[in-house]
Amino acid sequence: MPYLALTILGILLGLWFLAPFFTKRILNIGNLLGIIISLCILIYGLFHTEVHHMATMLWNHAGWTRGLCIVLLLFLTLGVGIFLCNSIRIVLALGRRPNQPCTVIILGCKVYGTKASLMLTERLDAAASYLKEHPEADCIVSGGKGADEDISEAACMYRYLLEHAVPIHRIYLEDTSTTTRENLLFSSEIIKRQRLDSHLAIVSNEFHIYRAMSIARKLGFDAYCLPAKTAWWLFPTYFVREVLAIVSEDLQRLR
Repeated sequence: MPYLALTILGILLGLWFLAPFFTKRILNIGNLLGIIISLCILIYGLFHTEVHHMATMLWNHAGWTRGLCIVLLLFLTLGVGIFLCNSIRIVLALGRRPNQPCTVIILGCKVYGTKASLMLTERLDAAASYLKEHPEADCIVSGGKGADEDISEAACMYRYLLEHAVPIHRIYLEDTSTTTRENLLFSSEIIKRQRLDSHLAIVSNEFHIYRAMSIARKLGFDAYCLPAKTAWWLFPTYFVREVLAIVSEDLQRLR
């Protein structure tokens, strides 16, 4: 029975990670790794007897094969530990909500032609809601123009907020950045130049908040978050990709 459950889990996880590709042609390291893990679970569920037999043979064989088993177990344990640790960091960051007036920074995301992608729309809706509730707050829309985008992400966000009744004088454009770090670094220059409130409310999807707030703090800002809800069928793909991005940045700091 447990192996049947693993088989079903592998199939469901695989479909979950494949959903972004079939619906939006999204294929990145997040769903690629998710598909690989799903296949491993599925294979183990279907062929557990053979897997156990092979593992026993390798373990009982004298020489380098036992060492290989130990290395694989250590690697698997380390991978699970890193994933859980960074998942906790992401979840804890979501609790830091603004308790005072802030300058809102909306981090850019994919634009299809001139239309906001689903995740960018989610961010814009979260920001628009906050801006309507806090009429004293200003907003920076941050994001440059990708090679396959007709307008910059900032311009797309600017239009969207105007269409949703956010006054033009409260919106500032930062339309040259290409990374999260540049989003915040270039936005910080606008904050200083325009003498905006240095307390930040960063708007992004839940999985992205921890890394964005970490960068903001390194730039010397007091940062809070306005997390946007991510569509359920996109969430695992981008959550896994974000965990890998956090690991990459941690490794760069150790060099």
